[in-house]
Amino acid sequence: MNQKEKQFENWKKNTSSRIKSWKKGLIDDDEKLELDFSENSLFKLENYIISKYSPIDLKNQEKNIELDGIVSYIGETLIRLLPESKWIIYTKDKTNVYYNLPCVNTKYSGSISVHFLLREILNAKTFDIIETRLKAVRKCDEEIRNHLNEN
Repeated sequence: MNQKEKQFENWKKNTSSRIKSWKKGLIDDDEKLELDFSENSLFKLENYIISKYSPIDLKNQEKNIELDGIVSYIGETLIRLLPESKWIIYTKDKTNVYYNLPCVNTKYSGSISVHFLLREILNAKTFDIIETRLKAVRKCDEEIRNHLNEN
């Protein structure tokens, strides 16, 4: 296991503590979210992200802890919502677009970089990025599962 994989394993182990710390930071009444790892919570979180952050915040070191909590929450929620998905990191192929980034790997639909997803949400500002991605992944997984069950 290389150094980056060790860091990733440590990062993965601390996911719940990052999420808890981030949730504690949501103290304003208008920032209260129902963060129950549900699909609906992801949609509300997307609205919150768009209202509170901008693409510039992705480069702001002072926002790293907050954004890491958000990314962790999105990833953990996706893992709960998508059967047989898990955290992975690509450390071997430097040409991989997800090289050295934590991703949620789905059984049949490939990987979702939650960092890229966050960037996409902030750049698009359309309030449906997560919903669209989740529907696409579920549809692909369902089609492949159905095909496999037929054979």
